[in-house]
Amino acid sequence: MHISFAALRGRRWTLPGAALAIAGALTLSACGGSGGSKDASGLTKVKVRTDVFYTGAVLPLLAGIDKGIYKKHGLDVTLNPGKGSATTLQTVANGSDDLGYADGGALVQAAGKGMPVEMVAGMVQRSPLAIFTRTDSGIRSASDLAGKTAGFTAGSAPETLFPAFAKASGLNPQSVHLNKVDIPTRDSLFVQGKTQFSFGLLNVSRATIEAKCHCTLAALSYADAGLNVLSSGIVTSKSFAGKHPDAVKNFLAATAEAVDYTDKNVDAAVSSFFNVVKTSTLSKAVVKQQWLASAQLMHTDKTKDQAFGCMAAADWQSTIAQMEQHGGVAAGKVKPAEVASNAYLGQCSDQLGKQ
Repeated sequence: MHISFAALRGRRWTLPGAALAIAGALTLSACGGSGGSKDASGLTKVKVRTDVFYTGAVLPLLAGIDKGIYKKHGLDVTLNPGKGSATTLQTVANGSDDLGYADGGALVQAAGKGMPVEMVAGMVQRSPLAIFTRTDSGIRSASDLAGKTAGFTAGSAPETLFPAFAKASGLNPQSVHLNKVDIPTRDSLFVQGKTQFSFGLLNVSRATIEAKCHCTLAALSYADAGLNVLSSGIVTSKSFAGKHPDAVKNFLAATAEAVDYTDKNVDAAVSSFFNVVKTSTLSKAVVKQQWLASAQLMHTDKTKDQAFGCMAAADWQSTIAQMEQHGGVAAGKVKPAEVASNAYLGQCSDQLGKQ
């Protein structure tokens, strides 16, 4: 199914089941969250959910569990895989999980519909959104995409913001052919050489696709085109943060230590990944590449040289603006301080969310 650019411009970033998920999040009572209770050893129990099944982007969380870093900070962490940021935000909002790892754009959308969630630490702040091509394809810039074909997945972040990328890059969008498929099919078509470019994430998709196609990819980065959209970080509900601020602070302090450990001991951290995750189809090499790519995206120009997790209100405002234009968020509905807070971190230059 071919999608015209005109139709693409009219699309909104609608996450699967988002309306029902948000309604459920506002009405369901907590069903399984630990709520800061203690285990038999006196550790505070915390339930955490990732955005999708485990990748190298969340390597520090797994290493932190395997190496006892969270226990050192008084926490008994249970980590579970998610089924997309929208679902993770729902389970965090309704109290089924205490904290999560989710996408900033999806959070803005959820907050725009009344979901009481906030990001308390940015982990992948510089946007990983990108268009991938083979290095031998002859495609060197966005204008070279003219006449080329790609799979297009409605609701996927890179595709949602493709109109903005095209405009910022001087690409004639009418000459690009987009065929509606799901993400596995999108990636498979590209690996098989049936499409000339594909959408994805620099820190996750690139290593996975290269391993499948046994090729080297070139990337056209959305961030390089000036699209400043925050990616993933640690989220929690305003209720949990209000009732258990020390648990949030301790979790972030432990995660910061786990990030530092991972940076200094990448191979050992990768071994920890497979100690905890028994059914992953990823190779050790791919997990390592995914983390190394993620580590390069942990800060934006506005948060560089700051401590782990520190976010900037200006970055959130830019993200909100993109979601207002392309993600169906009503203009003026969401403010940076409503969706993000540095209050549970150490020293951050931006007083975002602090009273």
